[in-house]
Amino acid sequence: MVLKMVGRVKDVLVIGLDGAMYYFMERFAEEGLMPNIKHLIEEGVMAEALPCPPTDTPTNWTTIATGATTATHGVASFYMHIPGEPFELGQKRRSRGQLTRYCKAEYIWNVADRHGIPSLVLNYPACWPGNMKHGHVCLYTWPMPESVPRIVSGPEERTITAEAPEVKLLDGRDIGLSSVKLVMAFNLTIEGGLVEEQASVKLYAFDPDGTGYRIAIPRGAKFEIVERGGWSDWIEVKLKIAEGNKWSGGTKGGIIKCLFKVKLVEPLENGLKLRRSEVFTAEGWMDPSGMEEEILRNTHYLGDEIAAMEPKRRLEYDIFGEEAEFLIRQRVEALRLARMAAYLKNKNSWRLCFLHYHIMDGVNHRFLGYLHKEFPFYDEDKAEIAWKFYEESYKIVDEFVGHLLKSCASHDTLVVVVSDHAAVPAWRTINIRRVFIDEGLLEYKRDPTGMYAVDWNKTRAFPWIEPLMVWVNLKGRDPQGVVKPEEYEDVREQVIDVLQRLRDPETGERATTMVLTKEESVNIGMGDERTGDVIYFLRPPYTIWCGPLEDLLTYMATDEHLNKDWIMRNQARVTGIHGYYLPNEKVGDFSNAAVLIMKGPGIERGVKLKRPVRLIDVAPTIAHVLGIPPPRDSEGRVLHEILT
Repeated sequence: MVLKMVGRVKDVLVIGLDGAMYYFMERFAEEGLMPNIKHLIEEGVMAEALPCPPTDTPTNWTTIATGATTATHGVASFYMHIPGEPFELGQKRRSRGQLTRYCKAEYIWNVADRHGIPSLVLNYPACWPGNMKHGHVCLYTWPMPESVPRIVSGPEERTITAEAPEVKLLDGRDIGLSSVKLVMAFNLTIEGGLVEEQASVKLYAFDPDGTGYRIAIPRGAKFEIVERGGWSDWIEVKLKIAEGNKWSGGTKGGIIKCLFKVKLVEPLENGLKLRRSEVFTAEGWMDPSGMEEEILRNTHYLGDEIAAMEPKRRLEYDIFGEEAEFLIRQRVEALRLARMAAYLKNKNSWRLCFLHYHIMDGVNHRFLGYLHKEFPFYDEDKAEIAWKFYEESYKIVDEFVGHLLKSCASHDTLVVVVSDHAAVPAWRTINIRRVFIDEGLLEYKRDPTGMYAVDWNKTRAFPWIEPLMVWVNLKGRDPQGVVKPEEYEDVREQVIDVLQRLRDPETGERATTMVLTKEESVNIGMGDERTGDVIYFLRPPYTIWCGPLEDLLTYMATDEHLNKDWIMRNQARVTGIHGYYLPNEKVGDFSNAAVLIMKGPGIERGVKLKRPVRLIDVAPTIAHVLGIPPPRDSEGRVLHEILT
């Protein structure tokens, strides 16, 4: 059977849609808003898929790529604690679990690589470096520790006039513009973002015939002339780049070759308005390295992308302002990702591609609560805006899928559309620090910076937020441990009692739905050495994170954390949450589970599975149709029920 399927499946395209939900995919496909997804559903198999806990991004993209549970691959959320390290270290090194050396399981693309099958891993939140002989890892917008960030400064607009002090007036004939008498010479500064030291590039502006200014860019002995509305070719500059911040988990810095473009937005009476593009790095975000500049020059700022960038594009649902700009950026990102996948398909003939696109996770966080009538900030007008935003966002997703199907797939391609989780509405914010402080388990002291830091000499149990775990501060195991081994079970029982009896003082509802010891969590695919002494899950609508980074970093605290009650407030900033809940948690129509669609040779047609599958089943099923062994540590099964 394997040999038969190998002859039919030429390649595999895995389209990862972060945060995509079964409910919306099915609904919008049926309503005609997602014709490409509708085609895949009608010609393939659709199923709800259960993530591994914790139901978050790095954990489950690792699960999808390895077929392993959390305990086996070890990537437990964004902030990984490894016993023996100071607790602060894991929270200061966000996203290090995305590095391959911290993953304890084998990725499917490494299996393919051993069998001579070239792979592409594009913008994937679990992959760096790839360590492949025949394939490539190509980063994009998703920040990856120990890589060079692809963009180091965002776009900006500048107005250049003859009266500006930094502008020098020259005779064009002196610089090689023989027919121009008056030229404005100016330095375009490059700064902001991760640019550590300001740099500049010499440009010129001139009006050759009285019809308006143009931009002149030196290109050796000649000039590139940029007309109104046009973008220049790429401009090179060397920049000193700073290392990344906490959110990026520590990206690389140094002196880096960078590329950008300029656009003549509008000629003015005595000058011009120009727009500088993002500043891209030309090295350090591919493994093996060497194709970064080639990728940029052949996939960015082409015709369809430039059209999508124009603010004049009227969105069908009249989304405007900041939200409209978000959708435009996301549409451009989708076009670039699809074009990069196609370019590398033609260049390197990959046969296995895993790529990731993040739009829906951000939309869920921002808008999901406004679709739920019990949300405290719900009203009909806000709900209507939220629905329109969801519709437009999923249309962009469908357009993205369509680009990929057209450029990267054939009738011999197995197409897999999969998400890592979805989300449920949440708004009631728990101040977990206050809970543990009131119980006498946790204490903070003011540090020299004026912030508060954990007083480890007086802390018996330390609450972790991503993932929701609690570590007993155990003497002999933890560097600053104070709990004696014979006291361990008593402290752990105290923690369990605290979490189980959390009840909302206004409603009487329990805030947690499950509290487990580390040993008990083996039953849900956890329980390794990176699993906390106690694991728990919240009950919607309770959440811990409402937006600020400080909420997640419990080794520090603010006055608000220390002075507020244990339930701080209802909040409207982050309204859809996933990582704190069980994989099958539901609120109304909304579920925390992922979605899985498969279409291609040897796959059943027009089938919607009635029972959920699991994300650990994706990798072994793909390996089966490719005719290669499953990843070494895979714990999932081949989905034989979807195979013909």
